[in-house]
Amino acid sequence: MNINPQAPAAAIFRPRVFLTGLILGLVACALTARIISHRGYHEKFTRFHVKISPEANYYPTLEEMCGIVRARCRPDQVLVIIGGNSILHGVGQPADRMWSIELQRLLGDRFVVINFAFRGALCTDGGAVVAEVLRYEYPQQIYVANAAPFNLPAPYGLEPYRYLFWSARNWGLLEDFAPRNELVAEFLQTSVEDARQVEIRGADLLDQVLRFRDFWNWVGYQYFFTIQSPHTPDFPSAIWARKKFRDKEDNFDEQPSYQRSTFASTAIEMGIVRGFTSLFYQRVDSDGWKLNPQSWDAFLRVARGAIPDDLKARTLIMLGRNSPYYLKNLTADETARDNLAYQDGAAAWRAAGYMSAEYGRDFEARDYGDRAHLTAAGGRKLAAVVAAKVQDMAKDFDYMKVSLKWKK
Repeated sequence: MNINPQAPAAAIFRPRVFLTGLILGLVACALTARIISHRGYHEKFTRFHVKISPEANYYPTLEEMCGIVRARCRPDQVLVIIGGNSILHGVGQPADRMWSIELQRLLGDRFVVINFAFRGALCTDGGAVVAEVLRYEYPQQIYVANAAPFNLPAPYGLEPYRYLFWSARNWGLLEDFAPRNELVAEFLQTSVEDARQVEIRGADLLDQVLRFRDFWNWVGYQYFFTIQSPHTPDFPSAIWARKKFRDKEDNFDEQPSYQRSTFASTAIEMGIVRGFTSLFYQRVDSDGWKLNPQSWDAFLRVARGAIPDDLKARTLIMLGRNSPYYLKNLTADETARDNLAYQDGAAAWRAAGYMSAEYGRDFEARDYGDRAHLTAAGGRKLAAVVAAKVQDMAKDFDYMKVSLKWKK
């Protein structure tokens, strides 16, 4: 068709037609994103390995993570979501030998274990948000995460994973829990500028309608990606679909034991080991070590507000000890303080309403790949400890009485 160059612009460009097409296109994209993300599209999901994590500029959405659960967990199964940091993520453990795979084997088909732990995350990040969002859809659930003694579990999470909490909160998917509301209000008042708050809320509300984050993650995972990262710096891999990258975690077992033990300066690592407990205790000559009262009070206030009360009892917080390679360098006095901190730390979580236990007291140096991360052998030991706790919790909540007569 020939277009007359003398024709008025209105004859060529029709705003109504353009706007109608734009609206229909947005609606189609939004519906596609809702449907696909809801049912899940991560085939053979193991964990959010580095190439499909914020470290590589891939930010899993809340609905995307819920979709992973829906694709794997049947209504008759007990959902076990793993959160926390790189230790529970399984750094140093290959995908087929990571600790959560062993946990699934020990628990059996009655349970489904999904690893949503992220490197450098808090126990309130990622998996905790998903567990709360799915509290009615999957009422038979247990959440497992890790922490260090008396480290504060900020209810709004930690960057770069905090966006998941804001999305769930701004979409009205979280419980209206007064103690948490108070802590969040304090954080917003002191740490987040008003303009940034408006930006976060506005983006989340717009995304709730258009689902542009879900749509783009699906395109980026299935077809092509457009953002380089330190982990995908070069073309053509920078634009490859994220599903092309397999979960290829470095294997601690392939490193010589001496290399693992000296992964970083012993002096630096020992400073971290001592810092795990020294900040919270004071020396009392007559009674040994004594926990600072302000540490206990500050922790309880934040822990009680971190997760709603009805979800606390089905939350298991694991306190992990450091490698014996470093612990052996503590003095007898420091060792006593360390033991007391883990005992008090677990008691503090329980006082706040959670289930809590420690691991690593009887582990060996070869069970660790560095100061804190576990080898596959150490992961199997951790899985055994967690499996026993999860089974006890499932019995306490009568999860095991639900009929198994369900067909997919």
